[in-house]
Amino acid sequence: MIDPVEALDALLEELKRQKAEGVRRVSVSDASLVALKALVGPPASAAPVAPVATSVASARPTFQAVVPRPASVAPAVVIADPPVFTLPAGTKSERMQALAQLIDACPETKKHLIDKHRPLLGHGSLGAKVVLVGEAPTLEEMESGKAFAGAAGEILQKILAAAGLTEAECYLLPLMVWRPEAPTVYGKRPPTARELAFNLPYLRAQIDIIQPKVVVALGAQAFQSLHGVTPSITNARGHWFDLGGVPLMATYHPNYLLHNSSNTVKRVFWEDFLLVLEKAGLPISEKQRGFFTAK
Repeated sequence: MIDPVEALDALLEELKRQKAEGVRRVSVSDASLVALKALVGPPASAAPVAPVATSVASARPTFQAVVPRPASVAPAVVIADPPVFTLPAGTKSERMQALAQLIDACPETKKHLIDKHRPLLGHGSLGAKVVLVGEAPTLEEMESGKAFAGAAGEILQKILAAAGLTEAECYLLPLMVWRPEAPTVYGKRPPTARELAFNLPYLRAQIDIIQPKVVVALGAQAFQSLHGVTPSITNARGHWFDLGGVPLMATYHPNYLLHNSSNTVKRVFWEDFLLVLEKAGLPISEKQRGFFTAK
């Protein structure tokens, strides 16, 4: 079943991409409008209207404004200030283990874990040339204990295989070590700026331990967290940014390809990966350069 939140996110990204390319009008069929209304769901029920006293002598009727009831909103959660810490010297493995122990003992992190979930760190090779950063964890990722679980992860694995990136050359990182709680009815919500700020030191520490040649921000959440105030992912993708001396590339999240599977979109995504391979000093065959081009 398609996640309505992800479907709408993908639609917005596609509209932004077309706007950036100069498209000013798009046509929408009646069938598409019906599908969109189904995704959004019925409107919130209106608040009852209080009766309004009127005067018989009044020349104009008096109306009471109808204010829709707000959708249920998760209660505000107080997030602590971002952690400040220094990891001990040692091998990459020893430093990553020290970081994992620090996160396991973090009171703020413990507060956001449910059931038997553990803090979600990255996985892959500590000698990786390429680090890929995704979104905040989903329930499926927390339960599996692995970032990029599910359909989006399957697409990413196909992309990495097409790029010739082996497990020894990659490290996959979630944006946060916990899942944003109080999700919507569809099971997810984007993290708040405060949540991202708290988790950023843990994210950056993993990147610093690995010392990759390239970091890839997959999607707007990852790019904005790593780069700060940024242009949209549509405008940022395909360009290089600096992350403390490490080249940072922004591109779409694999979720985007779940809802936009045309060769045109795949080619845009693939061109970003070709730039990553070149920057990391990895070989590219002529066959790879021609992937997803018009036949």
